[in-house]
Amino acid sequence: MTTPTTPARTRLRAHPRRIRLLLAAGIVALLATAGLVAAPAIAAPMTTGIFSDSLKPRIAVDSDRTAVELGIRFSPDKSGTVTALQYYQGQKATGVTSATLWSSSGKVLAKASFAKTNKVGWRTVSLNEPVKLTAGTSYIASYNAPRGGYPVTENDLTKVKKQNGFTLKAGAGVYRYGKTGKAPNLSYKGSNYLVDVVYAPTGATAGKPTPKPTATAKPTPKPTPTTAPTPTPTPTPTATTAPKPTPTPTATTAPKPTPTPTPTTAPKPTPPATGGFTVLGRSFPSSATTGVPAGTALTKYTGPCTIQTAGVVINAMEVNCYLRILAKNVKITNSVINGGVYADFNDNVGSFTITDSEVRGGNSPGTGIGDAYFTATRVEVTGGTRSINCYAHCTVKDSYVHGQMNDRSGVHHESGIRFNTNSTLVGNTIACDANDYPPDAGCSAAITGYPDFDPVQNVTVDGNLIIAGSGGYCSYGGATTGKPFSGQTKNVKFTNNIYERGTEMGDGGRGYVCGFWGPITSFDSNAPGAAWTNNLFDDGTVVRAAN
Repeated sequence: MTTPTTPARTRLRAHPRRIRLLLAAGIVALLATAGLVAAPAIAAPMTTGIFSDSLKPRIAVDSDRTAVELGIRFSPDKSGTVTALQYYQGQKATGVTSATLWSSSGKVLAKASFAKTNKVGWRTVSLNEPVKLTAGTSYIASYNAPRGGYPVTENDLTKVKKQNGFTLKAGAGVYRYGKTGKAPNLSYKGSNYLVDVVYAPTGATAGKPTPKPTATAKPTPKPTPTTAPTPTPTPTPTATTAPKPTPTPTATTAPKPTPTPTPTTAPKPTPPATGGFTVLGRSFPSSATTGVPAGTALTKYTGPCTIQTAGVVINAMEVNCYLRILAKNVKITNSVINGGVYADFNDNVGSFTITDSEVRGGNSPGTGIGDAYFTATRVEVTGGTRSINCYAHCTVKDSYVHGQMNDRSGVHHESGIRFNTNSTLVGNTIACDANDYPPDAGCSAAITGYPDFDPVQNVTVDGNLIIAGSGGYCSYGGATTGKPFSGQTKNVKFTNNIYERGTEMGDGGRGYVCGFWGPITSFDSNAPGAAWTNNLFDDGTVVRAAN
């Protein structure tokens, strides 16, 4: 990407404007010899865009084959108009026929439909009418890849960038699974999906105006055509290579530099205070603020998958199995687990911490992190049917869960984090974004708690961002009736959480309420020790408890 000092440049992909300038100069010369003289005319507006014309993806074909909306979230530094949308057509991204410009709230500002093509490279799609944008306001430009296989560069948008008259927050590359007509709102590890705009800032002109010929009786000297200036492309960014997730996205979205890795024996650095998803002035975790710190070199783990030695440290490793913890105080840091990790509640022999790591459950049933006696901090969890089962004596904080498996068999329910007893969820971004597949597959909720197997007690859910579209309800409060342990729920506290309203109308026209039916169900305000305080929608309105 260009640096903040890189000057804005004229679009190279939008050639027609440049050609018109050159033709106009030649026409002036011809008309002068025919007894015409030039009179001043209004200059054409200069157009620009976010990325270099020579930008190409590091990954030509993503392995994902699910329909997905891919976009870029940006803010223009000056007010102006968008005249066209652009995207990089990949060699395997077949059937692309739509592109959309959205407001930050998910309202469609313009939509373009066009014929599909297999020609690889940047494609410009003109809008029927220019769309006015306001300086400093956030917008999203996107296209839909109905069969996946899209081009992408990972770890490219992990920090705030200012270039060519635009501001990109960390995690500016956004996505949303499905062909649902919703704005993309999630990010994965700073991925750049190569989407752009053709933008004309207000007051910008393309150099000196080309004279417009008018008839006159007296010949004038032949003017010398002026060559239109050739813009200099911004340099192509070098993307940091990162391990590819197993068939899931990307969270991510996400605004802040990842903490610098340190050796196990060194003091732990404090991660930057800013950079995730920003909602109501608060910052929440994203792909850029969780997971393995940028620049960490991973070594393949060759140790046992069942750990029976206390105090084992797994640092900067790529683990390709499901870790079963049967010993106390196991520490996992700066690592990628392709599988999962758990300590069993009934065994009561293992405990672990997992920090600054990624757990990739893949496109198969299973839980990423579970079930008891663990603390997960700044962890990104994707894949599987349940991201985290915080069943008992567990804490999940400053983490990002999303991208659960798409179960085309139609059998499994997906969820973000489940709580039960002595469970603490603090400062996380929690999503369930798996697609629905008949007869039964799809998201139950971002946060679940059911009194099926034990009483739901001593639960704290504080300061989390709960992503919309996570099921019929976005969260369950642990007091579902008709279960074996119903009526025994106590000390369940939901405080200071933000529920995303989303862009899908709720059942019966009830509004945008996070889930299809609402943000919360089965929360008993009358249960002993219950607390429901300062829970808000992302527009600042109060979310009321559902008793």
